[in-house]
Amino acid sequence: MVNAGLALTAVLLLFVMERVTGRIQINEGRGWDGVDYSNMLNRWDHGTVDTSLRPLVVVANRPVYRLTRDPVTAFRLMNFLYIGVLCFAVCLLFDRYSSDVAAKVLLVLNLFVTIALAKYVAFYPVLIDAGALALVVLAIYFIVAGKRPLAAVAVAAAILAREFAIATIAFGVVRDLRRRVPVWVIAATYAPAIVVWFSWRTMVVQRWARDGREPLGYSALIDNLEYWKDPFFVALFVYFALTIFGGVSLLVLARFGTALRQCLREPEWAVYGGLVLVAAAMGDADLWRYLAYLLPAAVVLFAVCAGHAPPLTLRGAGKASMWRWIVTGALVCVATIATQRPFQAMDVKAYFLDWFPYYIQQGENVPLPTLPALWPVWGWRFLMTTGLLWLLAVSAPVSADDAVV
Repeated sequence: MVNAGLALTAVLLLFVMERVTGRIQINEGRGWDGVDYSNMLNRWDHGTVDTSLRPLVVVANRPVYRLTRDPVTAFRLMNFLYIGVLCFAVCLLFDRYSSDVAAKVLLVLNLFVTIALAKYVAFYPVLIDAGALALVVLAIYFIVAGKRPLAAVAVAAAILAREFAIATIAFGVVRDLRRRVPVWVIAATYAPAIVVWFSWRTMVVQRWARDGREPLGYSALIDNLEYWKDPFFVALFVYFALTIFGGVSLLVLARFGTALRQCLREPEWAVYGGLVLVAAAMGDADLWRYLAYLLPAAVVLFAVCAGHAPPLTLRGAGKASMWRWIVTGALVCVATIATQRPFQAMDVKAYFLDWFPYYIQQGENVPLPTLPALWPVWGWRFLMTTGLLWLLAVSAPVSADDAVV
């Protein structure tokens, strides 16, 4: 009942943010990539070669599109479903690592007002990431829970929703090897997803080859590493990695020792997170859209970090520790509000200045007559994030294990 209630809360938060955020007006509300996804509602190859590689969420949206005859409405309505499923999956995954209900509530209330999970969906609904993230978290949960047939199906589905889901295969294989699962069982679980991925990719490549188009290749990803020569790009990558989930991700970094020990106990989390980080580092200026796929690792590490000492489950905690964790919980919320600005009204200028500032730095692909100034806005944000991280680090109680690090 608690998980269902939290899922409903996440849906209501998205509804509220829709009302205060506004809606993107570019291309009749479809945005940029959304034009391709909306075209795919009619046929999978009506988008681009790259969007054709991730058809599943679009296909799932087709029945609602046939009823509404409007792509924006179809995506918007389905996003409510995806956010509800995503939140429920987050809660199930959290429950595998912590029984602290208060910490879970804190997690949900912060996660589902972040840009990556909810605010972006509210402003720009014609995208596939809400559904893809729901499938990725479900796949990880089924793997962790030992529900092998469901894991095999969920991983294969996630692969067709977004390429980042390939990291779920690596997660599952490393986890099974650590647990000494027979190789034939590992192969039976994850080989179908690999076959599905390569079969679909081959069909897509053959279809688009007739038009002389190829999907994004490894050479282009390697070329994107040139961005790392720009200190501002590096600073933005670090900023979005720290704040991708608001106060949730900042708390995990503040309790780095606890998080690291969890990754040493279960190295599959380090493998999964490392693959996503590498993929994001080789991406382009859409930094946090890629970093969002760190969500399963962030949920587990938050569960471990928030429940390691007696923070929100106050049984056995002294008054000093109790108050320190109340302060820490409040700081988590403050950090989320400060870095995510969940109830800020959005327009195209704020869209690029706040969410995609590196496009402004490049001076291209920004449909504005005058480029907004990046400074001092981003200077203050870097400084604010540093201060919030420090406050979270000094406010959280230090457990005996942390003292050993």
